Amino acid sequence: MRARSALLFVLMLSVLPPALAHPARADEPAIQIKGAEGTELPAKEEKAVKKTLSDYLAALQKQDYKQAGELIDRPSLLAAVDPMVATIASDSTTRGPAMRKIFGVSTRDSIEARSNGQLFTSLMAFMMKANPNAAAVLSKATIEVLAARRMGNRVHVAYRLTLPPAEPGGLPYEQITAQRMSKFDGKWRILFSIDQ
Repeated sequence: MRARSALLFVLMLSVLPPALAHPARADEPAIQIKGAEGTELPAKEEKAVKKTLSDYLAALQKQDYKQAGELIDRPSLLAAVDPMVATIASDSTTRGPAMRKIFGVSTRDSIEARSNGQLFTSLMAFMMKANPNAAAVLSKATIEVLAARRMGNRVHVAYRLTLPPAEPGGLPYEQITAQRMSKFDGKWRILFSIDQ
């Protein structure tokens, strides 16, 4: 059970990886986000990057995991399969059942035959069994895409996620995150990583 909890934590970070998290305070000044590292993107590319990330986050909020999965970079998703399976498979004899539990199939060939949407839907179903409240919490969030910067062959896109106060009179929870993206088959896609 500990391994499953650890996997859930790691996977939730890969869906919404935290870079900076703190409760917002009324007496704090608003922070303007301006990229200091990397280079600016041409306006058309920045618009495409922000749209892909916005569509991905909106699909997560609506629990449309098939759509969200189709916006993930395929090579990075496939590269994450073995490390995720290893977190709950105690040895090679439990690898197939562990893979089936997370991804709905038990062999690497079957993994490769499934679409990103199918793989991600299975993964999210596994995660939501361990933490059924996560989807409800995310559905209440407001998300604002802030800035995009190119760093090498990747783009880092900052966004702010804000959750309403848990109780009346409480403070909202705010998190600013940078999501890595790259082009795959000519389209901007989310880079999936369990160690982001």
